Amino acid sequence: MGKAVLIYGGTFKDRAEMLRKQGVLHIENSVDPDLLLVEKEEGKKGIGINSSRGVKKFLQEKPLSRDKKTVVIANSELMTTEAQNALLKILEEPPEYAEIFLLSKTENSLLETVISRCIKKRAFPSEENEKKDSGIHGILAMNPGQRLDKAKEISEIEKEEIGEVMEKWVRDLHFTTPGSVAALQIKKILQTKKNLEETNVNQRLALEALLLDL
Repeated sequence: MGKAVLIYGGTFKDRAEMLRKQGVLHIENSVDPDLLLVEKEEGKKGIGINSSRGVKKFLQEKPLSRDKKTVVIANSELMTTEAQNALLKILEEPPEYAEIFLLSKTENSLLETVISRCIKKRAFPSEENEKKDSGIHGILAMNPGQRLDKAKEISEIEKEEIGEVMEKWVRDLHFTTPGSVAALQIKKILQTKKNLEETNVNQRLALEALLLDL
């Protein structure tokens, strides 16, 4: 019987590392005919039902070069409800040669019916990522020079991981610092995150401006 694994937590890099520990290597730019990487299409906000249909079609054919076929759904939390329901039918009766990995920011980002059919594995932040993210409260305690250094450090990681770091800042402020000051800080963080994701703004300059303004 095929299996599905939900890898959650940490940054995308941490989840990818956990994926490698499961034996799935070189998912990007792979020419392996028995490996399918599902990602959000450029210009779209989520992963739609066509992607789930693609997974179904991919798994209908038996492996060509290995004894199994592997599906990796990156950022599975972006799957629409329609796409998750379509995937659910695959998870209920996957081919015996199938292995399906769903990478998600949090444990509960997907439908409960999907989660219940997965083996859950948590990816913990690496020491490198923990060093780059000292936490929003640590940053707020820094002087301007230290904040500029921190902005430079964070700007050197992948854009997607920067977004996840900023989401963590928002969660930390939301749950630990109630009040109008925290609300304004959250608004500034989210606006900068949006600018980084939707425009060609310089990452380092945007982060420097944000951290100096908090």
